[in-house]
Amino acid sequence: MKKLLPNFRTTFLSVGFTYIILALGLFTKGLMHSMAEFKVPEPILNSSHYFDAMLWVYVHMIVIGILIMTIGYSVNDINKQKWIAILLFLVTSFYTYLDFRSADWIYGNALYKGDSSLIPAIIGLLVNLLFFQLAIRLFTNDKLSKMKNIDNKLSSH
Repeated sequence: MKKLLPNFRTTFLSVGFTYIILALGLFTKGLMHSMAEFKVPEPILNSSHYFDAMLWVYVHMIVIGILIMTIGYSVNDINKQKWIAILLFLVTSFYTYLDFRSADWIYGNALYKGDSSLIPAIIGLLVNLLFFQLAIRLFTNDKLSKMKNIDNKLSSH
């Protein structure tokens, strides 16, 4: 099972790349055209304030993707990896909650309409689970390593 799940670098590069591709896809398609698919009311969709807010959100998503990729590529210290994985698990938990809360389903407020409103939440959940499994593995591997070191010290005496 351990070999099927991505390690720190693979997780961070995959998540960062996904964030960048998703945001660029919305820009390519047209930001307001993409938001119209969620049945955002016309007066809001045509608002320059809403456009500015969505522009900021998706530019921010690209920046976060770049930062996540940079962290994945450059952080080699296991202790730092553990705490970064936990931090991103917590952050993405909150983002996932917000996406499910705004989606059009029994537990959401249907701020965004249609079945496709669940897609960001499902992607968020998958990202969240990637960070969760990574944090669990990093903390578990650390404990196993410490136990092996203790066993080795005891057997050498």
